[in-house]
Amino acid sequence: MSQLGRSAGLTGFLERCREAGLDAYQIVASVGLPPAVLTDPDLRVSVELIGRMYEMAAEQSGQEDFALRVAETRRLSNMGAVGLVIREQPTLRKALAAYARYQWLQNDAYSVVTQEFGDQAILRINGPPWQGRQGQELAVATAFRTIKGILGESWKPQEVWFTHAAPLKLDTYRRVFGITPSFDQDAMAVVLRRSELDTPIASADPAIARQVALYLERLTEERRIELRDKVGDLIVALLPDGLCSVERVAQHLGMDRRTLHRRLSAEGTTFSDILDDTRRGMATSLLTSSDRPLQNVADLLGFSSLSAFAHWFRRHFDQSASTYRTAHAGNAIRPSGALFPAL
Repeated sequence: MSQLGRSAGLTGFLERCREAGLDAYQIVASVGLPPAVLTDPDLRVSVELIGRMYEMAAEQSGQEDFALRVAETRRLSNMGAVGLVIREQPTLRKALAAYARYQWLQNDAYSVVTQEFGDQAILRINGPPWQGRQGQELAVATAFRTIKGILGESWKPQEVWFTHAAPLKLDTYRRVFGITPSFDQDAMAVVLRRSELDTPIASADPAIARQVALYLERLTEERRIELRDKVGDLIVALLPDGLCSVERVAQHLGMDRRTLHRRLSAEGTTFSDILDDTRRGMATSLLTSSDRPLQNVADLLGFSSLSAFAHWFRRHFDQSASTYRTAHAGNAIRPSGALFPAL
């Protein structure tokens, strides 16, 4: 099932292309989307094709931070009804909860979740295995701009995490986030102070929030998600802990293993097929977007050993992981030095 998002994800793309001397309409045509995606924010289109447009624009312009420059001007209003219900919550905590609940209306290939540890709160952004550098930076910057839209332009995060390798130049990143992000991390995230979650939103209007939430809840109730997609999301979340088994996934879904098998079979797939598809997507992304050691890649994919990962990779790609990384090195922009060593 194609993952869809509002064409609002392309807000600012046309203008940025013009500044970079690119023909945005030619890029749109090359991926098979209608020209209206550049001017109508409410079309539902393939998230993967939008991501492909950003990757093409970055490559053609020679600007590795292309998507980041686009996201720099994002506002809550660009998120339509979702932005409105976020803005009208009484506190940042509730605003981020609304963001997590209704993010699918903006882009159902990505999700967000807030985790609290000690004196820190981590807004984690979960993306699809096939995402490139541009899609990742757009997602993280959008989450950052969402918080900034609530707390004010003077707010700065404690940390910003990317899973891809460090860029050649950090100027745009420091300007956009106000700090130097960390790269080659195990997750995409914006880190803030836990105490900031209880910051009241002075302009909030509970009555408006309730009305908009009722509308969004009706849409949520009508949403149909295939079981295979839910299983894929859980696999991505559980793999790094080495605890991704069919039994545990079934438990998270509130069913037993046999029921999960039967329902996946009805959708024409199996748990093993989804696991392999997810691992393949994650493996190619990790190998081309970062310089992290192969042992770390194996750990993130849930393999018990590097040799098990090596055997699996060769079976699916007909080559070793190191050979694949070398052959596809040109697909990702590598850091010029060890500013941020791989984990």
